[in-house]
Amino acid sequence: MADVPRRRALLAAASGIAALAGCAGSETASNSYPTRERPIDGYELEKARDEAGDALVAAGDALPSPSTDEPARQRRGARRVLVADDDLAELTFAETDPGEALRSFCEATDFDAASVYLLAMPVMACREIRFRSVSVEPDDAAEGDLHPYAQFCEAYRPADAACAPDEFHTVGFAIRLPVAADRSTGSGRGMSGSCRRRGRPAVFNSSATESGGDDA
Repeated sequence: MADVPRRRALLAAASGIAALAGCAGSETASNSYPTRERPIDGYELEKARDEAGDALVAAGDALPSPSTDEPARQRRGARRVLVADDDLAELTFAETDPGEALRSFCEATDFDAASVYLLAMPVMACREIRFRSVSVEPDDAAEGDLHPYAQFCEAYRPADAACAPDEFHTVGFAIRLPVAADRSTGSGRGMSGSCRRRGRPAVFNSSATESGGDDA
């Protein structure tokens, strides 16, 4: 694992902490950041959508069966923070194109210099979920404990998208963070019902993929 000084340097470069010290983002309906967290710049993103509505990833040796008694929403959902190859080895990915896309992205991660925040969730067939931002708690990350927070928004798919309004799909996001960590004892996510743009902090003016291209 990367040592603490290197981890702190990576975190500072990724999130612009020096420029943001003492400035906490305020919470709004479409763009909320917990007080201690700072937006991360320079992330990489993989997204996938399973239109069959099956699980994309699960902990353990097998994915939940569609016939299981577990509620469908819970069956499709997943949220894991990967900080080492051992974390990845504990997961099972669907043997589908969307599942393989997420697995390959995670496997390509150098955990000595980075980590992955992996999420999966249900979405109505005629809706899409867009990734907006990711942030971390810098004090905890500097001590090797990574607490990522991802912000999403939901919108209608284009009018020409073939979909049944009463069906559900599964979407997955793998976010590679330029921050190494020893462990993760917490994570979070936010979801806005609108994807209308509002003003963003200067740290977001980066080469990272714009949210308009992160639909799923």
